[in-house]
Amino acid sequence: MHFHQSLPKTNPSKAPPAFYRLCDVIRITALSRSTIYRRIAEGRFPAPVHLGGRASAWPSEALQAWINDPDAYRAAMPQP
Repeated sequence: MHFHQSLPKTNPSKAPPAFYRLCDVIRITALSRSTIYRRIAEGRFPAPVHLGGRASAWPSEALQAWINDPDAYRAAMPQP
């Protein structure tokens, strides 16, 4: 018989995830997929980051910035 000690379990409800996938963003913001991508193109919603392969997601900090003030949110424009 093998015994192993496991690490203490953390409470996942206390820490927000680092990234949110599109289905979560839709649920959190109540915006449709097309509205999210239209606002990204307009600079009025944070863009997702590439996580590898075909996966992309929104950083929780960027999403929170939009949630804090969606009307005034403007995405940072890349420097040339």
